[in-house]
Amino acid sequence: MTEAWSRLRAIMGEPAYVPAQVPWELAPADLGVQLPSDYRAFIDLYGGVNLNGEWGVYTPREKSFFKGEPGGLAGWRSKADIDFRDQVEGEEQWWEQQEPTPVFPDPGGLLPWGWNSNHQQCCWLTTDPDPEQWTVVVFYDDRLDHFNGGFAEFLATVLTGGYASEDELLVRADPDVWGPQPARPLWSPGDDWAGKNWGAEWGIDGFLTAPGSTEMPWVRK
Repeated sequence: MTEAWSRLRAIMGEPAYVPAQVPWELAPADLGVQLPSDYRAFIDLYGGVNLNGEWGVYTPREKSFFKGEPGGLAGWRSKADIDFRDQVEGEEQWWEQQEPTPVFPDPGGLLPWGWNSNHQQCCWLTTDPDPEQWTVVVFYDDRLDHFNGGFAEFLATVLTGGYASEDELLVRADPDVWGPQPARPLWSPGDDWAGKNWGAEWGIDGFLTAPGSTEMPWVRK
């Protein structure tokens, strides 16, 4: 595994729970491509998570959230191709772009793996045939922000304060405008492949924990 994944794992710590494992062997047939190994290792260890109470990492779920939609990795492909494509086409008309932004499964298209509460999407740029070489692109309301690194390197960079647009991605409120804000944990657990909400084990409702809570009992001491 990569040095970036080892660094990210050290930053987040070891979870006190074991999420249901995703059958990644189904990805080539159901999604159309295998996903990067650092992302698969992350989901195998943590499942879906929320970072700073505002930024979520997607995890495939065996069953769909909505009736009539496919579940599993096929469902992820469907949502990328329909929901994210609609978002891209609806927002980039305001940009000074010469060419449309390709969306997976279009060749070299963006494949989202995370989002924040402002609906800004973290994606892989799938231009390389080798998923291990995919870099991260963040789709903001007004631009694409290219990061020269993969999933684990991007998360580790953001969580240690090395990303220039950290406040925007993590939706940090300006205290001069919104006043003092309650502290939030570095991350909290979400759903896994089987649909179990691990955050509910510690009273997490949606993205946020109880106001002012920074404790992380879901991490082994």
